[in-house]
Amino acid sequence: MYNDLLKFLSDEDNFFIEAEAKPDRMTSFINDYNKSYSPQITLYSDGIILLQDDANKRGLELRLYVRSCPPTNVKSLGFTHNNAYRSDYSYRLNDNKIIKSLLSDGYRIGLN
Repeated sequence: MYNDLLKFLSDEDNFFIEAEAKPDRMTSFINDYNKSYSPQITLYSDGIILLQDDANKRGLELRLYVRSCPPTNVKSLGFTHNNAYRSDYSYRLNDNKIIKSLLSDGYRIGLN
């Protein structure tokens, strides 16, 4: 099904990948990201959501935002309708494993 996601993304005009975490975890993620990918990102890069230390969240969350409704087989990966965040994008996927695979395949934090 991952290949179906890649096909779907190749047909999208653009999509967006973001990372969200508290400062310590985000710093670790950015350091690891910058060792493997370019262009380099910082705490201030588009697509980086830095939470307060007292936020009621744990770990790192990676999200993929798309404008078009994914086909059923791709949607079953966990896409949900998005009406709260990144209003330009109607659907989002919260799945660190899949999004890390996208990063390994050349996609980047921010606008793709």
